[in-house]
Amino acid sequence: MKRADSLHTFAMKEAFDHEDEGTAFSSAVSVVGVMAKAKEAFPGIITAHQLARSLDVVLQPKGFEKDSTLLTTSFCCDEVCRDLEDELKGAYGQNFSIGGIAGFPFGGCTAFGAMAHHTSMDPAGNILIVYGPHVGIDYDGVVGKVNRKGHKGSGSCCNTAKVSLAYIKAVNEGKKIHAPDASDPIYAQQVFVDSALIPHTDRILGAENPDVELPSAIYDCQKALMKRILDKCCKSDIPDGTKVAVLGGIQVNTPEGTPEYFLPKSFDLLNDDGEHQEDLLADLIYEGTKDVMQVIKEKRLQAKMDEVKQNLADVPIMEG
Repeated sequence: MKRADSLHTFAMKEAFDHEDEGTAFSSAVSVVGVMAKAKEAFPGIITAHQLARSLDVVLQPKGFEKDSTLLTTSFCCDEVCRDLEDELKGAYGQNFSIGGIAGFPFGGCTAFGAMAHHTSMDPAGNILIVYGPHVGIDYDGVVGKVNRKGHKGSGSCCNTAKVSLAYIKAVNEGKKIHAPDASDPIYAQQVFVDSALIPHTDRILGAENPDVELPSAIYDCQKALMKRILDKCCKSDIPDGTKVAVLGGIQVNTPEGTPEYFLPKSFDLLNDDGEHQEDLLADLIYEGTKDVMQVIKEKRLQAKMDEVKQNLADVPIMEG
């Protein structure tokens, strides 16, 4: 590989050299194949729709009412990441976004502090933060690619992650990339992601499938950055009495016609000082992996029981 003229030249080449390759249209077989591949590559995934429902089931008993919970997200800029965000917004309303490329919380302490001051005061509310990187699976079952609307095949997903993967490979091979100053805002985020992944080089390149290991490594980097933000900001910015639920994981993007997924990796309940109160991950996974039809049956049964109780309450008691 020739020495790149610039980080931008290198990035665009590595992200888009294999654009619009592979199968372009879905079939029953490809849809089933994508779903099977998602579950095989990322065991424990939950559909985006199930995630939104399950969050409400787990958090509502903790005092997180839908109307007073401020949804905060840190997802990649990529348009394919909006489906999950929309599912969450369907449950909790408009979101405050602190994310940049690859899903890193590049809004940092300034965005977090602003978000904290937007928390509902009347009624008093709580905060739900959902963050994480994303990875695609295309119609051919290839991890690290996804089919986008209007394209004749599939392309890289996540683009930023694929660029960083190529970058650490090049550095590992002793090749030089002309990188701009990290303070230059037009490159700062990509430079940060590239640098953050360098310590994970052996882990990623030594994996059976680097494209499967890549989002897990990026998630670990994001979790560390999110912790720094929480440690810095909670005590000074979170309103007294406000609870903060922090869910981290990996988005799994799929082509049209197949479910979007999320792999929960951590789910913690914090108090207004940022102190850990409870680990909610097991509860979320249990709820999220419930059989959907069983959930519907339980809801219908509960509705009938509520109706019966209401009717009984309306029957006057006759004295003899």
